[in-house]
Amino acid sequence: MRRRLNKHLQPKGGGIFTIDKIDGDSKMHPRGSLRRNNFSFWGLVIPFVVVIILSARSYSHSIAPAASDPKESYTKTGILTVTSEYKRPIIIATIRGYLNEDGCTTPRQDNDGTNAIATVTLLSEEPDDDGILYQFGTAKRRLGMKTNWETNFHLNIRPPSTFEQGDLCFAVYWRVEYVDYESSISDFPSSTSSFRGSPTFHRAWDWTDFNPSTDGANADWLVRRSHELKWVSSAHYEGDILNDGTRSCPSTLRERDYNIVFIGDSQPFYMCQHLKWELESSRNVRCVQIKQTLGNETTLQAYANELKNATENVVIFNPSGLWEAAYGSIDKFRANFQRLLDHIPSGRKHHQSFFFAPTTAVHPIVYGNLTTDDRKWSMTQARVREINTIAKQLVLDETKRRVGDTITLRVLPTPIDALSLNSEDDPKSPGDMRHFGNATNEMLLEAILCDLD
Repeated sequence: MRRRLNKHLQPKGGGIFTIDKIDGDSKMHPRGSLRRNNFSFWGLVIPFVVVIILSARSYSHSIAPAASDPKESYTKTGILTVTSEYKRPIIIATIRGYLNEDGCTTPRQDNDGTNAIATVTLLSEEPDDDGILYQFGTAKRRLGMKTNWETNFHLNIRPPSTFEQGDLCFAVYWRVEYVDYESSISDFPSSTSSFRGSPTFHRAWDWTDFNPSTDGANADWLVRRSHELKWVSSAHYEGDILNDGTRSCPSTLRERDYNIVFIGDSQPFYMCQHLKWELESSRNVRCVQIKQTLGNETTLQAYANELKNATENVVIFNPSGLWEAAYGSIDKFRANFQRLLDHIPSGRKHHQSFFFAPTTAVHPIVYGNLTTDDRKWSMTQARVREINTIAKQLVLDETKRRVGDTITLRVLPTPIDALSLNSEDDPKSPGDMRHFGNATNEMLLEAILCDLD
């Protein structure tokens, strides 16, 4: 099982919940709340109740984890129930926040998010792994000749802290993205493509529907004021965004007193080019694009040479993450990435900071020819996350070994992988599943430079 870099507290509480569909909405109520009729003939009632209770227990065991599993206890808050034909699907869930003008009882289905002022998109974890969005129970459903699975996921997140409680109502959507975890991370050539279904509206949430026991890092929300088009990382707002909130970062449209180089494949290169275009200057910014996977020795040496010879104060590098996702080997990537880190020097006459930039998200759903173009089937968000997890851990290990060096090596503090997962509606060109338009590039650059400044 893949080891996570950060563990989140398990949800507290108790109870098994069933799902009732009412006018397209979903409601939960505790399982085992049996309605009893008053019979005077107790000889019939007692055996009948015993049979029902035993049946309910038998069914609840099929939906709940084993008693020894710490995830057996959970509360109503933060539960997302998915019905599909797959027992252990990997899903993508999107939560959008809207101004609470009419109360949260009326479901708001705004499929394109035009009026949203907060948004976050999440990919579920590997089954049996914890995290922000993880599976914790499943039950089989049979409708005529067709068998479906009802799978419960826990959304272990808080609302965005830039809003006061009660300011927003939330709409929750989900879609099955991959049949199972194993196929979603398979190396090229893969035999399974991503799904292309439209998001399914789950239900309306209010503030109390989130998990109040969430501890540690929260989800990476994007926020904006109601009159703005531009999204900003919620981490870079101070105060209540609707009242006295202000952005905590200077504008990207200014020259800095340090120089910077971006080294990577196409998407980091486009981000870098966008920065030069915004600044209308290339004096302090250099952009380097390198193609092919690290399994190609020429490519690895090209990256190694750039890292060894870079003289900029800030070096941001992403070694062909998109190429690795599409055509690489996850097992080989670990060894190749470590070889690359070994080429970063430990000392210079002047101080330098090297940052590994996580690979940005991919969005197969926007690629119209995906079902027939099997060369893109391995370019999945699950593989992107797996590659980022491996790289981040190797950088952290390498950082510990380099204590005292005049050159620092760190993971870029900006979660550009998570932030870009929100941007499937902003491709560089129609049908582009891996490159982003100007709005997303600007949002990511602003977040990066805010953290660097």
